[in-house]
Amino acid sequence: MNSKIFSLILGVLSVILFWIGWVSFNPSDEKAMARFVSVENLVNNKISSRIKLGGIVKNGSIEISKSNQLECFFVLKEGSAELAVNYSKTRPDLFKDGAEVIVTGEYRDGVFVADELQTKCASRYEGDLREESNYKLEELET
Repeated sequence: MNSKIFSLILGVLSVILFWIGWVSFNPSDEKAMARFVSVENLVNNKISSRIKLGGIVKNGSIEISKSNQLECFFVLKEGSAELAVNYSKTRPDLFKDGAEVIVTGEYRDGVFVADELQTKCASRYEGDLREESNYKLEELET
């Protein structure tokens, strides 16, 4: 009786491990697989695969297309590096000059063509976490 239970448990564990391995190495949604790189790394190495970038929307750089109100162009700044971004879907409410954003897409001919645009939560909701003094760690210790 014990050998049957042991064999059953071993069989179930084998199937689960095989399934986890298969899903990890053969994702059904290739769009979900995007690595995070810096703007500087992208421009210097001209990476052509699907990637994610993070940075700040350069002030005064947002341009909305006259023919398609969903299409916009803006400049993403990360440190001293800048990159033109094209996005053609509905923009988040918090998207504006100076907003912290994460874009996902592909780099084509010197322009990053994004199909996903996320804004980070505004500081009015969570406090400005750029400065260590705003973490208020002493509240957590009590």
